[in-house]
Amino acid sequence: MKRILRWAKRIALALISFVILLLIAGFIFERKSRHDAEKINPDGNFAVVENHRLHYYKKGNGGPTVVFETAFDPAGHLQWYNIQKELPVSYTSISYDRAGILWSERGKNPKSGVKMAEELHLLLEKAGLPKPYILIGHSFGGTLVRFFVNKYPKDVGGVIFVDSQCPDDEKYLSPELFKMVNQGLPSGFLKFANTFGLARLMFKDMFPSGKEYEYQNSIMPALLYKSADAVLEEQDQMGSIKIEASKIKSFGTIPLVILTAADDNRYENVIKEKKNKMEMINAWNKMQKDFLLLSSDSKQILVPNSGHYINQEQPKAIENAINDMVFKISNPK
Repeated sequence: MKRILRWAKRIALALISFVILLLIAGFIFERKSRHDAEKINPDGNFAVVENHRLHYYKKGNGGPTVVFETAFDPAGHLQWYNIQKELPVSYTSISYDRAGILWSERGKNPKSGVKMAEELHLLLEKAGLPKPYILIGHSFGGTLVRFFVNKYPKDVGGVIFVDSQCPDDEKYLSPELFKMVNQGLPSGFLKFANTFGLARLMFKDMFPSGKEYEYQNSIMPALLYKSADAVLEEQDQMGSIKIEASKIKSFGTIPLVILTAADDNRYENVIKEKKNKMEMINAWNKMQKDFLLLSSDSKQILVPNSGHYINQEQPKAIENAINDMVFKISNPK
């Protein structure tokens, strides 16, 4: 019996030693990776916004200016990178990294919807981009767009929601499903993983594989150590941001286009119970349709063969909606 206990202690000690060695190796790997990432040149420009720099990627000249707002996502402007490349240069388009994400500095402003809208507006002013602005918001980005429209309506020429998040989704979902879809990322574990090199491996292939997304799949994990804290901070504030956004119920006469994912199998990999899948599909469709009430000039476009990430699965639908909106604003009746 004593011999068994002695061997058990030795095995436990060996396992603990092995785990410690792995953590040390991961810590060293992470520090080297961060050192290498500092040498990566930003693909855009910077504007100083309230004593910190925000990074943005601009294409084209002249008005109107198409402004991309990213979802709850550590990839920042990279989510729009391929779409922006396909847009004509006859008008301006800009994507950016919110404070603390990718190349943007965190600054000291709170992660509130109003403050993020103010930072974006100041960025557009500092960059000297022509008005009016056409705002494109994907998922959480659609929620953030509401604050911009509410605060600067005269500067906004149009809005496009890309499978936008509904800030008052609790009204549409059962308590069980609401809790499931709003549980968020495990903050403590991700902070630990970010310290020891695991996070960059976990998010290594966040974009689809293939040559088309090679750039995004190299930059996003390389700079994840910068983005992770800011994204988790946005998650911490998500509840209060949604509450405030739900109070913004009208865009007035500002044109609004609602792009809605229409693949009935889009929740196959994220929701197991068939009953919950059907509830989510029906509730999401109702939320999206109700967005029509935000503007007296609104329309919904269902995007077939696409899940939530329309920007990756059906980018042409977004490009077409943008070009149509630009034409509408540039050629008023």
